[in-house]
Parts: sequence; C-alpha cells; structure tokens
Amino acid sequence: MSKEDPADTAGVGPRLRELREEKDLGLREVAKKAGVNHGYLSQLERGDVAQPAPAILQKLARGYDVPFPVLMDWAGYIESGLSANHERALSYLGEEIDDKELELVRAFLDAIRSQGATFSLASLDGELPGEELARIRRYVLALLRQADSLGEVPTPLGQVMEAAELVAAGEMTLHAEERRKLRHRFGDLVDQVWSKLQGAIHFRAREVWINPEMYPLRKRFVLGHEIGHYVLPEHRELFAYLDDKKRLRPDIRDLYERQANQAAIELLAQGDRLRREADDSPLTMDVIDGLAGRFRISMQATARRIVEETRQDCALAISFRGSSTGMLMPHHLYCSESFEKRFRWKMTGSAETLIRQSLAAAIEGAEQYEPLLVTDSHGRGSALAVDAVQTPRAVLVLFRALPTRSRILQRPHSWSSAPATTVTH
Repeated sequence: MSKEDPADTAGVGPRLRELREEKDLGLREVAKKAGVNHGYLSQLERGDVAQPAPAILQKLARGYDVPFPVLMDWAGYIESGLSANHERALSYLGEEIDDKELELVRAFLDAIRSQGATFSLASLDGELPGEELARIRRYVLALLRQADSLGEVPTPLGQVMEAAELVAAGEMTLHAEERRKLRHRFGDLVDQVWSKLQGAIHFRAREVWINPEMYPLRKRFVLGHEIGHYVLPEHRELFAYLDDKKRLRPDIRDLYERQANQAAIELLAQGDRLRREADDSPLTMDVIDGLAGRFRISMQATARRIVEETRQDCALAISFRGSSTGMLMPHHLYCSESFEKRFRWKMTGSAETLIRQSLAAAIEGAEQYEPLLVTDSHGRGSALAVDAVQTPRAVLVLFRALPTRSRILQRPHSWSSAPATTVTH
C-alpha cells in the first residue's frame, strides 16, 4: 500500500497499522516518534478510535511518516464537492442561501480564479483550548523574533510578512468589466457578497490579498489573519493540498479560521505585551482606548483581548451593530479567568438582566455609573465599577470588581443622563 493510494480499509487506524507493518516499525517506536501513548495507538490501529482529532493527526504524521493532509483525508476531514474557494466564500452568506446567491458566488469566484487564492474568514468567534492558545502563541512569537519585531508596537506587519517570505500581492479587486457583467446578471447582490470577502492567501505562490474597502484597523487584523494561516504549519500544508475537487469539512474549516484569528490577535498584541501594559493600572475604557490606539487594534478587539488575558477581575459585554442595518445584535460576554471563577457569569447566566440593563443605559446615553452591588458565587457582597463606550461598530460595557474597601455603597445602581463616551476605533 502506498501513501498516495491506501488500501480500501475501514478508518484511518487500520490503514496506519498496515503502513507500519509494511515499514517494519514497532508500535512503541512509532508512538515515541509521534509523542503519543502507545496504548492509544493500539486502540487506534484496532479501529476503536474512529476519527482522531486533527491535533492528534499532526503527531501521527510524524510518527508514521505520512503527509498530514493524507491523514486528514483518510480520517474524513476532507470532502469532495464544491471547490475550497467556493465553499469558503459560501460561508460568508450563512446557512440560508438561495440558488441565485449560489450561482453568483460561483460566477464571482470564477472571475478572480486566475489569482489562485483561498479565501479566509475573519469574523468567526469561538474559544480554543488553553494548550492550543499556547501553541499558537509560540509560533507567533517565533515569527516575531525572526522578523526582529518582538516588542515593537504597533506590530510592523510588512516586516513580519517579509520574514515569513509572504508577498503583499495588493488589493483583491475585480476588473471594471468583470464587475459590470456580474452586476448585469445579479444586481446589488454582487456588492453584498463582495463586502463580505475580506482577505485571501495563495499558499503555493505565498501571496496575500486584502479587500481595499475595509477600514484600516480591520485591514491590519485581516492581514494578521492571513499571516496566521501561513505561520501555522498544518494550515500551510493542508491548504496547499486542497484543490478544486477537495474541501475541508465545515467544522474543521471553522476551527482553522478561529486558529488564524487567534494568531492575528497574538501578532497585533505582541503576545502578552498588551495585557502587561493594561495591568499597570485599574482597567477602564480610557485605558483600553489608549492601548487600542497605541497597538493599532480596534477598540472591540483590544477590549476583548485585555479582558480575557488580564489578571484583574473584569468582564466585558459587547453588542455589535449589524453591517447592513446598523441594528445592535445580541451581546457577547467575555470574562477574565479570575472574574469567572469568582462570579460564574458565563457558567450560570445569572447576570443576563444586569448586563442587558447596563447595555441599554449605555445606548441611551449614560456616562457616569454608580458601582453595582452584586454577590459572588459564594454569596459574598461585591461592588463592580461600570464603564461603557460606543463605537461605530459596537456598544461595550466593562465591569471591574472593586477592592473590598470600596464595597461601602448601599444604594442601588443608577446612571446619569449625560452623553455617552464615543470613540472612533
């Protein structure tokens, strides 16, 4: 059996067993090389483990000396059907897509296929395990050191791209004639699809494109996202393997997009540099705003990054505005590790009413907030300082636990009616 033409056996495990026996390798020998437990390998080869996670397959690729994309294919993470470009672009339009939209996406991508790009999502939200966050940070910090830009704020992305041997191919555009033809066929839908395509990377040519219609800070994040795809070795190897007959399974594609998003914020925040600077003083929206400008990261991304990384007891609620309607969407809640351990807001959902009231006050124009009197997960009374800000793209409310000596207020919270603070990030 060859790596390119494996036997038609059930599952990845039996294929690996046959491959190991052909190479006359012992189970413990492969396990040591792969860095996994030999008992796990035994279960896998027997077929007791149907579908190892991609992170395990990366290790197995080393142990069995098989290309990582081949193992992803064997495990069922790569499917046939729409091209990788088509599938990725369709994800921008959500689950509900009609035939006309599908036809447009295909025509749109056919018009720019000569660029050979694989389009990347830069808007997925979601959490990654701690060990995965640490792994991504290691790769990013290594690249920053290689670019001689570790500690340089704001991160010089051009210098980082040069170190990664990536080429800024320019703006992702359609020729006027191509756009005219598409508009003739599909009308305004062309512009709706185009506005959602933000960045692209051609892995074989090492070229990166950015949509020119994004605002500057968004461009920096999307560029960091594309660099992230390239700095993570499994992305580089796997996306180069895909062609017009192969695509990643949707859940794996989304995982890889979240990983690239994480790499982007690691690049822009210089690892934990942003967090360390934020922790020099009690966290407020003014502090976050100043750091957002210094690091050249959007207010929303800066606030989330700091709150998730800070050693302070903080929580952040963000309600984003819809890109087409401007209407506020349901809020997202982010908590520092110490805050969640102390108050359990995410686990219990106990603060939903308080958060909605605070967001409503910010929207209505409150500027000064009395501390909120709350109880922690042990029933102890606590006081939270509240701060809020509106940006063109979101409303943010910050909650920070005050020291014990500040818990002397006995009246319920209230807000002034002065105009809300507004920033332009």
